[in-house]
Amino acid sequence: MKVAVLMAVHNDQLYIEDALKSLLRQRHAAELDIIVVNDGSTDETGAILRRMEKSHPEIRLFETENTGVTRARNETLEQLRPDTDFVTFLDGDDLSAEGRFDRDLAIFRSKPQLDLIYSRLCHFEESDPESLAPNRDSRTYRGRFIQLSSGLYSYALIKRVGRFDEELKQAEDTDFILRMFETCPNYLLSDEVAFYYRRHANNMTLDRKLASREFARAMLKSAKRRRQLPDYRMPAGLFEAERGREAPDWI
Repeated sequence: MKVAVLMAVHNDQLYIEDALKSLLRQRHAAELDIIVVNDGSTDETGAILRRMEKSHPEIRLFETENTGVTRARNETLEQLRPDTDFVTFLDGDDLSAEGRFDRDLAIFRSKPQLDLIYSRLCHFEESDPESLAPNRDSRTYRGRFIQLSSGLYSYALIKRVGRFDEELKQAEDTDFILRMFETCPNYLLSDEVAFYYRRHANNMTLDRKLASREFARAMLKSAKRRRQLPDYRMPAGLFEAERGREAPDWI
């Protein structure tokens, strides 16, 4: 099976190598096609990516001027090959959980009618460079949230949803996922962790004003679409925090 991992990255020099390593360690599970769009990074991200591309045929690097995350995500979609079976995403500062592809692809083999598996994520602050997972002292918080990397999607489903909405500067992932579920796909909710979401001082969503405004725009767009889908209901349990715990202020 061929799994395409779409990565839109910008100024991730501190984390990008570990992000890629967390994917490459799973290449035994599938034929990996790691599509990286370097969105005009001004730090050493490009140099790191070029070095890793030379060493790892699984990585395909495309370098562009800085046009923002939404356009960069669309560039990754444009590079998908037609023999792709499944698609997922990973940001350049996050980590893919070990064994994720083994587990999810086994489920797809046993349930070929599925369009997607949507898993949990784990917020963290500090990683262990050996395990490529949160280190023992890092604060963590698990849940199922609106995050592209939580899903492993069939190629047919991705093509059905189409492109990211370039009217949105942020929350393009929220809009994409909502549009995906509005197609009423066959899905499975997994309680396993698909990836580790790193919290740090340069997270895009720390601009609370912009993040809130764009999230509201994405939700309004969804509400307008759902008026044309009178029988549609958002699947229960799709987005939920860790059971029995309030979300901490650091996420």
